[in-house]
Amino acid sequence: MPAPSLLAPCSGRLLTSSHHPSPLIQSQWLGHTTCIDVSGNQVFAPADAVISYISPAGNFIHLNTDALGRILLCLGAHEPANKLTALHRHVGSGDEVTRGTPLLSLNQALIRRQANAYNLMAVILQPNYSFDKLTLRESGAVTALESELVIQKDI
Repeated sequence: MPAPSLLAPCSGRLLTSSHHPSPLIQSQWLGHTTCIDVSGNQVFAPADAVISYISPAGNFIHLNTDALGRILLCLGAHEPANKLTALHRHVGSGDEVTRGTPLLSLNQALIRRQANAYNLMAVILQPNYSFDKLTLRESGAVTALESELVIQKDI
C-alpha cells in the first residue's frame, strides 16, 4: 500500500532539521522532520485536516489528518508566540481544512527582521503506525502544494 502524499505547505528551500533553532526539532524527537526556509508569502494546508491547535500568532500549527496522522508546522523557535505582526492567521483551532486552504499570510520583510528564525518552518510528521517508515526530503527547492516531501515510501 503506497503512503499518502505530503506536499510542501509553502515555497522555499529545504534544509535539514539541524538548521532549526529548537533542540527538540533538531533531534527529530517530535517526529519525521524537514525544514523549509520560506520564500513565499503564504502557508497552505498540506493535506485535508482538522486544525487541533494554532498558536495566537500562528507560528505553531497542529493538524490532524486521517491519511497521514499528525502534522506540526512550526515557524521559528518552538515556543508558540502570542503576537507576530509578520504573520496573519486565516484559520483557528477546530477548523476543518482541505489541502490548499491558506493557513497563514507572511510578510517576508518583517519576518526576516525577527529574532528566532521565524522564516524557517519545521514540517514535522507524526505518522500513523502503518506509515512509520517514511523519509522526508531535506534538500532542494520546493513549491507550495506542488513539491512532494516524502521520498521513501517503504511501508
